[in-house]
Amino acid sequence: MAYKFEPDESVRHALTRCAREQLDRSVSELSDGIGTDPVEAIHSARKAIKKERSLLRLVRGAMPREQRRRENAALREVGRSLSGARDAEVMIASIDELSDRFAGQLPETAFQRIREHLEARRSAAAELGNCSVVDERVVQHLAAVRARVDEWQLRGGGWKSLESGLLRSYERGRQTFGRARVSSEMEDLHSWRKRVKDLWYHERLLAQICGPTVRGHAKELDLLSDLLGDDHDLALLRHELTQTTTPATAGVDAVVNLIDHRRSELQTEATRLGERVYAETVKAYRRRMRRSWTVGRGLARAPLDENPRQLAAATR
Repeated sequence: MAYKFEPDESVRHALTRCAREQLDRSVSELSDGIGTDPVEAIHSARKAIKKERSLLRLVRGAMPREQRRRENAALREVGRSLSGARDAEVMIASIDELSDRFAGQLPETAFQRIREHLEARRSAAAELGNCSVVDERVVQHLAAVRARVDEWQLRGGGWKSLESGLLRSYERGRQTFGRARVSSEMEDLHSWRKRVKDLWYHERLLAQICGPTVRGHAKELDLLSDLLGDDHDLALLRHELTQTTTPATAGVDAVVNLIDHRRSELQTEATRLGERVYAETVKAYRRRMRRSWTVGRGLARAPLDENPRQLAAATR
């Protein structure tokens, strides 16, 4: 099923179902997909792991702290072990995007030489990523988390089990946005993007129930995440090109200038969108989301009014 809560399922069932689905997907990608297309398999597995960690943040008010921290730590370790191959791949995509966007402003050879350097780096990362020992360990960690989902101790249900995690996600997003817009530092922008993605994942889960306003807000978060993601990928590329270990090639300084120009454009657009996404106070956001949830669940319950047993299950 899709990464979303269905209107007619209990919150407890929706949470554990989504958790199992994402873990199953990550295990499948790293067990089966890795042999066919390692880059795509690692990319898909990392996305599933991020969704799983975001799910844990959403239920922070309903899951015991130690249990949640244990699962999050295991998933964080796996995600970090897969990040090297991803960074090498996105830098190639970034230099290709720059070459297309600024075609004619620099000789094509300037981009091509940089691409050759990045391809060599990717090959080295791919060899490590295909190591059977590494893959086996990663899959074992994920399978262990998957096996513990049935043991999750989720207190209560309904909106109360989601509200504190959702509001914390929104509030942290507003805070990191404030820091990032002032500093424009790579670390602050990246922290903001992580909070944007959390809120996007949370609203994706709830949008089927909460209705079109939340779906619209989630789409803006998706766009904002893409803008900040493109900026981060260019920042990684810039860092790579300005390292003393990077082979000197003609035109690198000019390419770095193009990176700075493009990043300025992306950050300007992201700031404008961020102002709209975080326009509400935390209290106003809470009222809107709670009201949307209550109305959506009420509409879903309406056909069950003649069946009290189904109605009781749907409201949990």
